Amino acid sequence: MLDAYFTPVPDELLAQEFTHKNTLGGHLHIYNKSFPKITKAQIALIGVGEQAHKIRKELYPLYWRFQNLHIVDLGNFAEPENAQQRNFAVSEAIGELLALNISVVILSDAKSHLQSHFHGFRDTKKPLEVALVSHAISLEPGSDCYDLLQNKEQSAHLSNIDFIGTQAYYISEETHQQLERFNFENYRLGKIRSQIEETEPVLRSSDMMFFDMNSIRFADAPDTLLQSPNGLYAEESAQIARYAGLSNMLRTATFFGLSDARTNRASDILLAQLVWYFIEGFSSRYNDHPEKNDSNYLIYRNRLDNTGHEITFYKSRKSDRWWMEVPHPYEDQTFFIGCSYKDYQQVCDGEMPDRWWRAYQRYLK
Repeated sequence: MLDAYFTPVPDELLAQEFTHKNTLGGHLHIYNKSFPKITKAQIALIGVGEQAHKIRKELYPLYWRFQNLHIVDLGNFAEPENAQQRNFAVSEAIGELLALNISVVILSDAKSHLQSHFHGFRDTKKPLEVALVSHAISLEPGSDCYDLLQNKEQSAHLSNIDFIGTQAYYISEETHQQLERFNFENYRLGKIRSQIEETEPVLRSSDMMFFDMNSIRFADAPDTLLQSPNGLYAEESAQIARYAGLSNMLRTATFFGLSDARTNRASDILLAQLVWYFIEGFSSRYNDHPEKNDSNYLIYRNRLDNTGHEITFYKSRKSDRWWMEVPHPYEDQTFFIGCSYKDYQQVCDGEMPDRWWRAYQRYLK
């Protein structure tokens, strides 16, 4: 049934130059003549639109350094008759793959397909967190985020949207006020440039990432739709992609935003490298996530004198990564969100971490 959603990778991409035994192309289980077996797959690679094959041409020749990782390339989503059919195919295919515990990497066209992608998580019980790497934020009518928030069924299942790499001149005052009302987190480009490691806890707590290539400056990605002189550097983008792969929670990653009319290979090469770094992070996952009073973690409890809140930190003995425990204000349960040593230092200095406070405020609503 799953193969009905896809069209195979063309023969030209199976040539020796793309499938040498030491490269990704030589290790991927690719849908060509027959649909690959997915029972052992850990990652499924999927394309949206014919331009995805341009990315494959740059991805396949990259060297394989992932030991026994099992990755399948399921080809492209079959071209639909209309947008409704495309949305259905995306959500159904993602849902089936997630049910098989297979993570999904999507090489998309200019669009994120966020809402149909989100619907693929419909069988997931816990509240979902979305990380969106983007130059802009739009919560206004017609935007992907607006449509998601207006869908009552989906918005009830949404815990948080984290925006990474934003630039203030692309954000309206109305959107800024909405961000504050929803208590969504916004990591602007300037903060990332000086403290890129602060994006790791954000991605560690996220279930899905959407990486808009328009968040990268024109000099590094010349075939984006925006073509802005400012934005993420290629190296910063690669680090963010690796953090996403390293995340225990993150199940899907979508890379999108390049022009369909592109002719410069540089943008496709960079996107392929971002996928490579995501896979590299995935292959290095620690698979640690705390539970209450978990003996595998060092537990630090600190009380803030000015508010009376007790903030509990968990530090993994395995990875040295930090989490904060956030109590639900109405129910007898707690949640864990990724954080950094900087958050712990803030509490030691008597300051409330913004990350903890925003999470707590979201549970109040």
